[in-house]
Amino acid sequence: MSHPTLAPSPRRTVGLALVVLVLAVGLAGCLGTPGTTDQIALVSTRTVNGWKYDYYRNTAYPCSISGYQTFAIGTKVGSAATDSRPLWVMMHGGGAGWFDETGAPMPTAGQKSEESFDSLLGRDSPGLVAKVKAAPEGFRMLIVSMCSHDIYGGNNTPDPNNPNTAADGTPRPTTGLIATKAAIQYAEAQYPTDDFFLHGTSAGSAGTYNVGWALQQQGIPPTGMISDSGVMNQAWELWVAQHGLPGSAGCAKATEDRGAGVLGRIDPELGDPDNEPHDLVSSGRLTVPELHVWNRADNNSCGDTPMDCPLPNGTSVTMGASECRHAPMRLAIEGQGAGSKSLDMAVCVEGNDTAVACDRHVVTSSANLVNTAPGVPADFQTAIMTWVRARMADD
Repeated sequence: MSHPTLAPSPRRTVGLALVVLVLAVGLAGCLGTPGTTDQIALVSTRTVNGWKYDYYRNTAYPCSISGYQTFAIGTKVGSAATDSRPLWVMMHGGGAGWFDETGAPMPTAGQKSEESFDSLLGRDSPGLVAKVKAAPEGFRMLIVSMCSHDIYGGNNTPDPNNPNTAADGTPRPTTGLIATKAAIQYAEAQYPTDDFFLHGTSAGSAGTYNVGWALQQQGIPPTGMISDSGVMNQAWELWVAQHGLPGSAGCAKATEDRGAGVLGRIDPELGDPDNEPHDLVSSGRLTVPELHVWNRADNNSCGDTPMDCPLPNGTSVTMGASECRHAPMRLAIEGQGAGSKSLDMAVCVEGNDTAVACDRHVVTSSANLVNTAPGVPADFQTAIMTWVRARMADD
């Protein structure tokens, strides 16, 4: 299928009710505000398969239902704490949540309470993370939690309808963005760091843009971002919610209630439809190099079911649903030209349903996956590491 080119984007109105809700929650903290680190405390330490992991809790930032944001820092046993090394920040997925008008957690209570050490270590997956840990550059690891269920977009942001309160009776805000920034600041204060990368999967993938842009505004931008299988595209979400698409469980997640609920819980600047990730990239406001990885028939993005895809230039083109979801970011990266440090990587990786090609959701957290799409190496995870090393050499 031929791809449309990206024309200058007019100001779009994507779901007036969603935008009004974002504005109604009021302003939270400035995106460039540093995270608070003086309430971080070491909880426990484990050594697993030659790596030492320290588990921390940051009581400055509550979770949505109970507990606080946590994180784990991993260092290879025998490595010197005084050596300057690159840092890999793992931002896991788990969907997006909100509270309905009755105060019930939606779609479930999952990802809204303090994340345990076991849970964080479970994110230390095979695949790309294993390649990073084995790399001769001697990466350190930082695994962050997502207990606000807010696609890493909460910036001490008011949380509509959340009935849960802190111990002192104050409301619990969403804190995924500011807590992640604090964890990165803390890790870099503990260990000399020369480069750092954000690696997000699914909801964490969408979160890389939120955290990356905020860190850039703070003056400490990542060296690069690897987003796997998730990106905010409000026009896509609204179209699927209003029209529906058959054949994929992922499509059932796209509802107007979900769209309004999620947007109402993230920093209003991130929810602004003129600040979507593709807008930030195409306008040059987000300058962090981005590797945008997506599967052509991702079952969490409605697969390859055809849809009338709304594009940023105001036109629409029929294309597969997963391709449509990622089209604005693909177009933004392609619009930067051959000299761009960013890369769009459209893969075809088989999932559990062998009757549907290219259907796996998240393609960097398993080992030995093979790409069959043209233009991308079969061993695409090694190709990602090649891109990472190129970004490390940029300075």
